[in-house]
Amino acid sequence: DENNISFSLVGLLAIADPPRLDSKDMIAEIRSLGIKCLMLTGDSISIAKEIARQVGIGDHINLVNDLKGLTSQEQVKLIERSDGFAEVYPEDKYYIVTLLQASGHAVGMTGDGVNDAPALKQAELGTAVSEATDVAKASASIVLTQPGLREIVDAVKISRKTYQRMLTWVLNKITKVVEVIILFTVGFFWLHDVVISLLGMSLLVFANDFATMSIATDNVKSTSSPNKWEIKNITLASLVLGMFFALGDLLIMYIGQKYFKLEFDRLQTLVMLCLVFNSQFRILLVRERRHFWSSTPNKSLILVNILVIVGFSLLGIIGIFMPNLPLNQVLMILGITMAYMICIDFIKYPVFRLFRV
Repeated sequence: DENNISFSLVGLLAIADPPRLDSKDMIAEIRSLGIKCLMLTGDSISIAKEIARQVGIGDHINLVNDLKGLTSQEQVKLIERSDGFAEVYPEDKYYIVTLLQASGHAVGMTGDGVNDAPALKQAELGTAVSEATDVAKASASIVLTQPGLREIVDAVKISRKTYQRMLTWVLNKITKVVEVIILFTVGFFWLHDVVISLLGMSLLVFANDFATMSIATDNVKSTSSPNKWEIKNITLASLVLGMFFALGDLLIMYIGQKYFKLEFDRLQTLVMLCLVFNSQFRILLVRERRHFWSSTPNKSLILVNILVIVGFSLLGIIGIFMPNLPLNQVLMILGITMAYMICIDFIKYPVFRLFRV
């Protein structure tokens, strides 16, 4: 008779889902990159606190219900002070992501289930783990191919290196445009003619292309804090550098006219060589946010610089495609542009610090 069934305790079976052994080190490394880790879990608050303690996230864990009844500003402040939330439902994850984004935060989200898909889709960097469902993988920005979260660290470092190369390209581009505009405008009112021939302009573009492409292979380091495009600051810093490069070009034009006594067509050769040399030295200048000697450029970048400088020096001396200049004048232009680049570097360093480039 089932009504007479009796039960007796014979033992307890403990069930645990421990974190990965590398989780604590990975979270510590993510924190060293200036990223705050926030745990969102459907588990009870006691389990959440214990897991957060084991992996080094922190012990300031709240219930997701603590967010209810607060204003948006108060909710954001509570999230920023917290290390995580327990008893979280899928819709709570999505809400927390959107709330942080609305307050100006860039949010990354990891998940593996169907219920995580909306939050993964909403986050700037939605990351689906290797064992995630197909829906989660389709919603994520990146999908990990190895167990664990170690690849997130690699993704962050690679993205920051990519940003540094893009920043170098932007700084070089804006500086070059400012330099050329000032030089051509002042040169036209000064000499009442275009200071560089059409063929010289074509050769200059050709020389710049090689240096620009080599930026993609340059040696860079990932920063210890998140990067953000500050277009205004980048433009202002580039404007200052471009003005100083233009002043150097005008100085060389004055030397060519006053001391070299060059005719106009040979003066155009001098300006073209000056711009070519500056384009190579400018890359070496803007690729490093500190002084240019603080890091070593990639071998391909150095090789391109040397080949372009030597090649165009020979063109200018021999007189191929352009009126020729004496060897001593070409070497003098090269020496002046190199020395001037070193001088500008001592201006660039405080300018970059001032505008937080």
